[in-house]
Amino acid sequence: MPYADASTVLVRKFATYQPDFPRSGASDVIPGWLSSASRRSPRRLEVGGRLTLTPEVLWFRALPVTLVRADFGLPVEEIVRLEDVSHGLRKLVRVTLRSGIEPTFLVWGVPRFIEAVERARAAL
Repeated sequence: MPYADASTVLVRKFATYQPDFPRSGASDVIPGWLSSASRRSPRRLEVGGRLTLTPEVLWFRALPVTLVRADFGLPVEEIVRLEDVSHGLRKLVRVTLRSGIEPTFLVWGVPRFIEAVERARAAL
């Protein structure tokens, strides 16, 4: 696995990246990204994949079956805040970086996920 040695993986979860959310950073991580306002479909785009937390980086890797290629890493030292922005059955976590980018992910177990990232941040 190019993202992390299996011995350094702290958490691995299936997740869905929400690139249509404001300040998601999608234009930086998805080649040729067009926002929902630019696309013909009024539906939001969601990219299924997997979040892998290592002591240094929070990686997102899109599943091979998705149409959109979105593989990127968020350095743990650049993470300023994690917020539970869930509503109803949609369990969402927003990751805020120093640069102002705020990628949002649909993921189950938001409180435990936030705790794991906070522990990794504290260990730096």
